[in-house]
Amino acid sequence: MLELFNKILVIAAHPDDEILGVGGTIPLLVKMKKSVDILIFTDGSSTQYFNNDAILEDKFGEAKEANNVLGSKVLPRLDFPDMRLDTIAHVDLNIALGNIIKEGEYDTIFIQDKTDINKDHNELFESTLVVCRPYPGQKVKHLLSYYVNSSTEWGNLLKKEPIANPLQRTNRSCHKGNSTGSKMRSTARPRNALMFHEKSFKIVRCNENAGVEK
Repeated sequence: MLELFNKILVIAAHPDDEILGVGGTIPLLVKMKKSVDILIFTDGSSTQYFNNDAILEDKFGEAKEANNVLGSKVLPRLDFPDMRLDTIAHVDLNIALGNIIKEGEYDTIFIQDKTDINKDHNELFESTLVVCRPYPGQKVKHLLSYYVNSSTEWGNLLKKEPIANPLQRTNRSCHKGNSTGSKMRSTARPRNALMFHEKSFKIVRCNENAGVEK
């Protein structure tokens, strides 16, 4: 299925989510000469490290370093508040995300899964559904969700059967500021998930004729 993707946007609520969720698939896409951009939607640290600009800059510096290794490009960061996307009007999130997706003319979007226990991930998933909904002229043909350690498995603990599936090898060492990935674990995945480099993705929407839908 990777050959169907051409211009890809990976949306991450926080720096390092994109590495934990799609870090093994990004180099496969880059090797196939696909364009991969990364959008980090929040400031990444304002709640955990209030009024500490140094940590904010470190986190985004590490994100750029990790993605440089993978061959993906980190877009200019947005400044929505970390861990507080549920306090922002839904329409404002939709507009900000919609402008970026429209300007980039992406045909493929990776977004965090709706079952995540993290509220920021939930809000971004809902906004992505709105922005990528079928309408005449819609450029997005493929919408897939991905899983993030310490977030998705808790949201799925009682819903899905965990499997002994090793996570992809990623450039996690570039992200030093967050302890979430210090112990990599297997995650639950639905039986209809796609597997790229031993990481599962759920197809949310797939339509080669997206631009002519009504």
